[in-house]
Amino acid sequence: MLENIKKELYKLKDKKVTAIIDEGRSRKRIEQGIIKGIYNKIFTIEINDMLLSFSYSDVICKTIVLKKV
Repeated sequence: MLENIKKELYKLKDKKVTAIIDEGRSRKRIEQGIIKGIYNKIFTIEINDMLLSFSYSDVICKTIVLKKV
């Protein structure tokens, strides 16, 4: 499962994505950004000139949902 997530993220690397980020307590934030880096434990997304990092478990738990723009 983890390898499948990494493969899908490699396809989206350096491309614009829509990120739906669950901030808890029924709050969700929708942002557009670019996937910049894919590493062993985390991946990074540049959103509004800030570099945010997420773990692959965030994708599995749906804390972040990514969609290609």
